[in-house]
Amino acid sequence: MKKYRLYIKEDVGGYIVIEAKNGKKAEKIAEELLNEHGCSDLFYNHYLTKYHGDQTHGDREVVDCEEIK
Repeated sequence: MKKYRLYIKEDVGGYIVIEAKNGKKAEKIAEELLNEHGCSDLFYNHYLTKYHGDQTHGDREVVDCEEIK
C-alpha cells in the first residue's frame, strides 16, 4: 500500500450576530471569535448558538496529490 499527501482546502463563509456598543467593537469581537473558534464552530457548535451562525456558502476541493515514501 502506498502513501499519498493531499492538499485540500475549504472556504466557508456566512453571518454571525454580535451585540456591541458600535460597529468597530462588533468587528473586534467577531475577529476574536473567529480566531478562537473558526467559522465551522461558529456555524455548527451548539455551545455557540447565541451568535446565530448562518453559513451561506462553502467551497471544498482536493487540489494536489503527491506520492510520499
